[in-house]
Amino acid sequence: MVEVRKLISTFGDATIYTMSSSSVKLMVRRVRPARQSHQPRWREQLRHRKETRSTMNRSAKKCADSMHIQPVFGVMIMCLSVIAAAPAGAADAPTKTLAPGDVHVANSRVYIRVEKTGLGHVHGVVGMLSSGHVTLEADQDAGQLVFDATSFLADVAYARKYLGVAGETDVDTQREVTANMLGAEVLDVKKFPTATFDIVSTRKATQAGRQGLPVYEFVGEFTLHGVKRPLQFLAEVENRGEFLRIRGQFSLRQSEYGIKPLRKALGAIGVADDLTVHGDIIVVSAVK
Repeated sequence: MVEVRKLISTFGDATIYTMSSSSVKLMVRRVRPARQSHQPRWREQLRHRKETRSTMNRSAKKCADSMHIQPVFGVMIMCLSVIAAAPAGAADAPTKTLAPGDVHVANSRVYIRVEKTGLGHVHGVVGMLSSGHVTLEADQDAGQLVFDATSFLADVAYARKYLGVAGETDVDTQREVTANMLGAEVLDVKKFPTATFDIVSTRKATQAGRQGLPVYEFVGEFTLHGVKRPLQFLAEVENRGEFLRIRGQFSLRQSEYGIKPLRKALGAIGVADDLTVHGDIIVVSAVK
């Protein structure tokens, strides 16, 4: 019998296993990250950084010694598939050292609620950050958040649920809406792959947030579609020990950034000019 041992529970969109068999040395099973959990997994990642690196090195050596290709559960597995299946940068993510104030991009999300016009539909969009740093209680140079516009997905179930959008859409509709959103007529991500919030200051506000959480006022400049405009909003900060969870939202008018709201059927179907952007950002408060 083949014994399977899971090495890494979450590793980008790949899961890595080792097997104690004379003919099978390593298997990589691709999984679709369609429903990503919003529960923090950073403590597990921090705990397994060194273990993961040493284990992968040992597995790679075993893989090099093996010349066998064997069907496992109906799937042909090769040693080289370890490299091919892992997304770019995935191997570095669990071992990257994060400093206080750094954004944990793997666990941070931005959500956008897109209202409808006419016979259109309300959409829920989710995206990721490519980098970020936040300093609280700062009067200047308080940080920066860089949003990866190419990662935006429309109407996946967990995004709609997070934003309170009722119902679900089928996969084909999700793909169509996403393609329209990322295309040249709207975000034009080939020309503008990122959006950036340059944070000038983060001052503690007088009012408290939900469950008495402290609230901070974020002031800075937001650049989208090549247009930079001032931006100011409130965000609550939850201290989770080694990490801070920062949640805030602001309204954005597409036309002010040179984006024409999408319309179809002679304007009978379309999206509203005003959007609501929600940030759910995980920031390092201390590294042990």
